Amino acid sequence: MIKGIRVFIIAAVMAQPIAVRATESVQLDYMVNCQGCHLPQGQGFPLRDVPSVKDHLGKFLQVEGGREFLIQVPGSAQSDLNSERLTAVINWMLTTFSANELPEKFRPYSVSEVSDLRKSPLVDVKGTRATLIEKIKKLNL
Repeated sequence: MIKGIRVFIIAAVMAQPIAVRATESVQLDYMVNCQGCHLPQGQGFPLRDVPSVKDHLGKFLQVEGGREFLIQVPGSAQSDLNSERLTAVINWMLTTFSANELPEKFRPYSVSEVSDLRKSPLVDVKGTRATLIEKIKKLNL
């Protein structure tokens, strides 16, 4: 019994740093690959026509085509991050910068979904974004 408790405590203590490192790794990936345009708190960079993701990103998941859009934009689709790391960053951005805008039945991206979607990057990013934003406005989100 005591041995079992010791094993449980050791496992719990060891798991904590792994979870912290995983979060730090995702944040580092955001800092290195996304923050240059979307800035530290996801507020965007209007002078370079980079939209804010803060309090907006989750809205895209509530309209048809929005889920695909978030992965097919060039910054995602053509990122140097592999699909596993990109998936972690996108899911982190959604829950960190736009948790209140997520659909009620939010389903995080899977690695296979991201891998498939990024094979078809968008050509008309501004036009697609404008269409999706109109859909979002119609839903009063």
